[in-house]
Amino acid sequence: PCYKNLKISKVIYDLQVCHSGLAGIYLRLRKDSRQAGMTTIGTEFGMDKSIIKSKVEDLLRKRDFQGLLELCEKNRHYWQEVRFRLYDLDERLRWPAIETVAKLMKKWWDSGKEEKVRIYIRTLFWSMNDESGGIGWSSPQTVAEIIIHNPVLIDPYGSMMIAHCIDEPPLIKGCFWGIGRMGGLIRESVKFFQDKILKVFSNDDVEILGIAAWAMGEAGFHLAAPYIEKWRFRSEPVTIYLEGNFYEKPLGKWAEEALMKMETVG
Repeated sequence: PCYKNLKISKVIYDLQVCHSGLAGIYLRLRKDSRQAGMTTIGTEFGMDKSIIKSKVEDLLRKRDFQGLLELCEKNRHYWQEVRFRLYDLDERLRWPAIETVAKLMKKWWDSGKEEKVRIYIRTLFWSMNDESGGIGWSSPQTVAEIIIHNPVLIDPYGSMMIAHCIDEPPLIKGCFWGIGRMGGLIRESVKFFQDKILKVFSNDDVEILGIAAWAMGEAGFHLAAPYIEKWRFRSEPVTIYLEGNFYEKPLGKWAEEALMKMETVG
């Protein structure tokens, strides 16, 4: 509709483009709170954005997933804030955000919202493409965590995760972390992409090598063993996040544990 003679003082038009598998465009009209006599902008229930950000941050630091899930279900702005935190530079916020998303997807799936989950996963894959206008550098980890909480999604999203990341340098760490997190679930896909995966072992980035060694051990990928064997006596520290904890060990220790894990997998 076309509105004529509409006079609003200090109106801010904010055009946001949202891709959710099915691209959608929505227009938000925000009024300056001081002119309109409001205390909030663009939120539901008269709640200030700063309150939402502060509440989400507090719950993420406490790893209060139940509280986060309840708020995400109650108010979409909390869900938006959690998604934003997937790319937070603070790892103690980013990793709990990833876990929160995975738990919420599981909750949606169990309540019969399977298609809603699939649509969200597709947005994660889209964020890994240049077309998204950025790089979803936490998206591989998020996909993997979603699959861990709901293993039925391993096909096709496990192999898709590797396919989208293995050739993208900014996503390599996330790709290998995802492989390690999924472990045996992703073994067949690792074999399918083995040539590209083994090429990464010539990388000079110690953190990538450590995560890759751990991941190959978890997936039981024996073809990587000769490469990992060469790192057994390297002392550079590598930190890997796992279920609420940051584990720091020398690269050689990660390599040794990966080789031992391969032996047990058989």
